[in-house]
Amino acid sequence: MFVLLAGAVAAQEGNDALYQAAVAEARRIAEGQDLSGYVEMIGQNSGVEGQTLEQVYAAFEEGTGVEIRYTGTPDQTAIVQSRLQAGNPPDVADLQLGMAQDFAERGLLADLSSAFGDELAANFSEMLLSTATHDGKVFGVYQGLNPFMLWYNPQAYAGPRPPQDWQAIVEWTESEAEAGRTAWCAAQGAGASSGFSGAQMIENIFLKKYGPDLYRQWGAGELPWTSAEVRDAFEEFGRVIAADGHLQGGAIGAISTSIATGYNPLTADPPGCSLVLWGAWVPGLIGESARPGETIDFFRVPASDPAYDSYELFQSALAVGFNDRPETKAFLRFMASTPAQTYLASLNRWPVANRNVPVDTYPSPLLREIATEFLGPDGVEFAAGPNLMASAATSTAFYRGVVSYMQDPSSLDRILETIEATTE
Repeated sequence: MFVLLAGAVAAQEGNDALYQAAVAEARRIAEGQDLSGYVEMIGQNSGVEGQTLEQVYAAFEEGTGVEIRYTGTPDQTAIVQSRLQAGNPPDVADLQLGMAQDFAERGLLADLSSAFGDELAANFSEMLLSTATHDGKVFGVYQGLNPFMLWYNPQAYAGPRPPQDWQAIVEWTESEAEAGRTAWCAAQGAGASSGFSGAQMIENIFLKKYGPDLYRQWGAGELPWTSAEVRDAFEEFGRVIAADGHLQGGAIGAISTSIATGYNPLTADPPGCSLVLWGAWVPGLIGESARPGETIDFFRVPASDPAYDSYELFQSALAVGFNDRPETKAFLRFMASTPAQTYLASLNRWPVANRNVPVDTYPSPLLREIATEFLGPDGVEFAAGPNLMASAATSTAFYRGVVSYMQDPSSLDRILETIEATTE
């Protein structure tokens, strides 16, 4: 008991030191500026994930005296659009990259270039910098950087570890169904964004079968949503993950189950499923019952075509500013800083984007493994598609299309035509 208690105390002291380093960074950023008032931010993380971000933002408040009024909601896209139309956008918002790029092209976002100097190039990879830049101007910063993987429960999953290819997962899923066991959890409920987890599953299937070039073309609107390749990815999702007997709660149950709690059955006692294809945030969503190596572990999503095994997609919202207030720019600069992201990493929710954060900052061995395997110098090759590049209208139609497809697979032609219409 003493050893565990001492370890907990040491961890808390370490967190306190990292928090104070983040406070010091906020003071450094604020030096010479007359900052006051508050910054309003609308983010995509609510619940315990939102509280994690608020812990980090508290360091900025302490270091600068500027209050951060954070609202986390899965409906942030609709809220930000509504606020923009009303002429009252928040100071800062988390946006999907496609929407952020659209806003940048329309001149709606603050140019952050002068606020950062050379810091961004030192802290972030060239890929991340290029996706957050328009006409040579930086318009946003990344906090988290979540790759996707297959999460499994070692106590329930008896399939190949790791599978050699996607077909091995297909065969294992079918054998589980024949034995009367439910293989997958794939909750979809997220308010106006319901279906986005399924969209990311479909994109993983597509990338691993058709490769990064077609995946980029799909995201850029050059490969039609009505193409045979996109249709095949939808159908593979329906056959393997969302089919009756394969999915915990069935398709209708998955649609109505919140993503905030819908993956808990993976680590329940007894488990309600044994496999999840989703992002690095899954253990953080599940919470205490996700015990690394005991009830949860991961392997990379296997490819249908071995030529594409090294490619992965990632999920990350981009924090952008809607005005040039010094408080707004200072807050975004703080969010991107190494001390702030090191403290965020220590809170054990998800991998961070800043490449200067030491891997051993993460308390979880799972997050340390993810950061090493996916984000280290010898990591994977990331690819961009609809997950990052699609417009807000197309993304919304995609998410709704996933839900409609799960409800009625026979309507796929109409669904894909509806999504394609948003790109015209």
